[in-house]
Amino acid sequence: MPSIRPITKQASATLWPRLAAISLFVSFTQEQRDAFLRAYEQEPEMGIRTFDGGEAVCRKGEYELDLCLILSGRVDLFEDEAHGRAHVASLGAGTFYGELGALGGVPRSLDVIAATQTEIFYIPRHALKYLEVNSEARSILAERYRERAVASSAAELDLFRGVPPEFIQQLVPRCEILRYELRGIPIVTQGELGDALYIVRDGFLQVARREPDGSEKVFAYLRTGDFFGEMALFETGIRWSSVVTAGKCELIKIRGDDFLELCRRFPAIEVEVRKIINRRREQERSITPELSELLKKMGQLGVIQADALLVMDLELCIKCDNCVRACESLHGKSRLIRNGIQLGNYLVPSACRHCDDPKCMNACPTGALKRRPEGEIYFEYDMCIGCGNCAIACPYDNIAMIDTPTFDRAQLRKSRITNDPSFFRPYPVASHDVADESWFRRLFGRIRGKHSRKPVQLGTSGAPGHVPVAYPIKCDLCDGLPFMGCVHSCPTGAAMRIDPATLIEETGAVSAGSRVRKARGGND
Repeated sequence: MPSIRPITKQASATLWPRLAAISLFVSFTQEQRDAFLRAYEQEPEMGIRTFDGGEAVCRKGEYELDLCLILSGRVDLFEDEAHGRAHVASLGAGTFYGELGALGGVPRSLDVIAATQTEIFYIPRHALKYLEVNSEARSILAERYRERAVASSAAELDLFRGVPPEFIQQLVPRCEILRYELRGIPIVTQGELGDALYIVRDGFLQVARREPDGSEKVFAYLRTGDFFGEMALFETGIRWSSVVTAGKCELIKIRGDDFLELCRRFPAIEVEVRKIINRRREQERSITPELSELLKKMGQLGVIQADALLVMDLELCIKCDNCVRACESLHGKSRLIRNGIQLGNYLVPSACRHCDDPKCMNACPTGALKRRPEGEIYFEYDMCIGCGNCAIACPYDNIAMIDTPTFDRAQLRKSRITNDPSFFRPYPVASHDVADESWFRRLFGRIRGKHSRKPVQLGTSGAPGHVPVAYPIKCDLCDGLPFMGCVHSCPTGAAMRIDPATLIEETGAVSAGSRVRKARGGND
C-alpha cells in the first residue's frame, strides 16, 4: 500500500491561478472563489501532495474517496491483467480523476503511478460542496461520472459480455444515473407500465410483491451487478413486483426501447435475461411467509447491507460470554451484545456490520473514519475530534462514545499486546494515573500533535487541537491487533466473520457472489 504523503498548503493567492486552469473552476464567480479558498484554508485534508516519479499514488481497491486535481506532472493508470500489468491511460496537468469515488463512494479501480514528479490537489469527499456550488463544475462532474460509471459497469457485467465497445459508447448517452440516499424509496411499483431496465451499480434494493390477500411478500434483495425490469419488457408489459431502496444505492437506467434494440443486435443478451426471469419465478415460489418476514427484518436491521458480519453458530455456542468479556477487556467497553436476530443456526449479534453504505463515514466532519480495501471500517483516531456525529448517524446504534480515561487504558493494553509504543493514545498518562480525573481538567484544551501517531508530550506545540472528552468506539475487527478478540477467545469456534449473503444463499434471496465486485466499480 502506498505511503500517505503529507498534505501541504500553498498561499491562496498563488494556488488559485493554478486551479483556475482546470475546467472545473473556469466559471467560478468571485464569491464562489473566496468561499472555496476559505474552505481550503480551514479543511486540513484539502491541499497538495507531491509524488516522485515512479511512486505509487494509490492502488486498485483502496477507498481513497478524494477528487484529485493534477496541478503539475503526469500520472499513469494501470490495470492488472492475466499476462501482467497493462497501461490504460495517462493524465497530465489540468486534468482530474477520482470522481466516481468522491461522488459514489466506490474504491479505486486502477493503480495510479506518478510518471514524473507530480503535484496533486486533493478535495475530500465531504468538501465537494465547495466545488459543486458552481453549476458548471457540478455539470462537468455529473457528466464525467455518468460516462465512466456506465462504461465501467458495462465492461464488467456478464449481461454485456461480447458486446463491442463501440456499441457501449453509443449506449452511454442514452443511460441515466440515479442515486438515492435513504432506505424505502420506491423505484418501480407493482402494476405500473414497465418502460426501462435498471442495473444496480452500487448498494441494495428490496424486491416485494403484494399478494391477493393484501399481505406483502419480500422475496429478494438485489445488489451490485444485478438488474431488474426485464419481465415487463419481455413478457407482461407491467411491473410484476415493487422494488424499493434498502439503503443508499446507485442505479443505471436504460430506456426500454434502447435495451430491446441492444437485444435484437446481440441475441445472447436476451438469452441471459430469460434465464434470470425463469430463476426469479422459481425463487418466488420458494419463499415462505416466515422467510419473507425474516428477510424484511434483515433489511431493516442492516444485515443485508453488511460487508463483514459477525455471526455465532448456535450449535457451537455454549453461552460463556468469553467473546463479550474479551471485547470489553481490549476496548474498555464491549462493542458487541450477544443478542440479535436468528437465521437458521446462526445468531447475528449487535455489532458493527461494516456497512456497504456507512452513514458514520458520511457524518464524520474530519474524515477520521476510513475503509480498507477488504471493506473494514475503522477509526483514524489522530483525526478524531470526539464530536459524536458518527454515533448519532449509525442507524443500528453500533457506535458508542467512551470517556477518554477509559479509552486510554484500553489503548495502553493494545500497545502492550502489540509491543508498539506508537499505538494511538490521546494523552501520555499511564492507566494507573487516571483514577483521579483532575488531570483531565488541567490537560483539557492543551495542544497535541495532529496526525502524529506518537504519544504527545505535555506542553508541546503543534497543530491546534484538544483532547476530546470522549472517543467513539465500535467493532473495527480489532484494527491494529494480530487477532480479533471475540473470535480468538471463543472456546468452541462459534464466533466467525462471514459475508451475509452466504447465510441465505440456499434461499436464493440474495446471490452469494455479486456479479460485479464493489472494488471493481472503479473511480479512475
